[in-house]
Amino acid sequence: MNPPAASTQDQSDLILVARVDPGDWQRLRDVRLAALADSPEMFGSSVARERAFDETEWRKRAARPATFLASRGAGDVGMAGVYEFEGSWLVMGMWLAPAARGTGAVDALIHACESVAQDAGATTIALAVMEDNARGRSAYLRLGYQFTGEREHVRDGRDELFMTKTLASSPPSS
Repeated sequence: MNPPAASTQDQSDLILVARVDPGDWQRLRDVRLAALADSPEMFGSSVARERAFDETEWRKRAARPATFLASRGAGDVGMAGVYEFEGSWLVMGMWLAPAARGTGAVDALIHACESVAQDAGATTIALAVMEDNARGRSAYLRLGYQFTGEREHVRDGRDELFMTKTLASSPPSS
């Protein structure tokens, strides 16, 4: 699969998305730890817990199906994964570095996740977004996701809102 890219004025602004494999474990670790440091309330873990993971654990996580890293310039700036649970496809673990927000990275990551689900024959895809994440809600609405009306009260007292999108019959073009 060719990685989707959102191009802007010069190469340093180009967003590239790559699917993670076990050889990318250090990149995945670094982005995940950055995500936990920036937005610990968005993930069910902590920097301290995951910093203690050894290489074997990170390689195992990198071997999971369909985890993507977004890079811009010389560094990784985001991540997302897509997984099938009991016949339903879900985007999970979306995070962008603050400097990458508004650059098209969320679009590129979402399109990569949608492509995996479409290639597997899925006709819908779902995700959850924290109710207080106005920017995330806006991005997902812009990308065609709709609120289902379902919500889940999470451990820190906030609500996660569920959204779905009907997928086209063929993968989105990059």
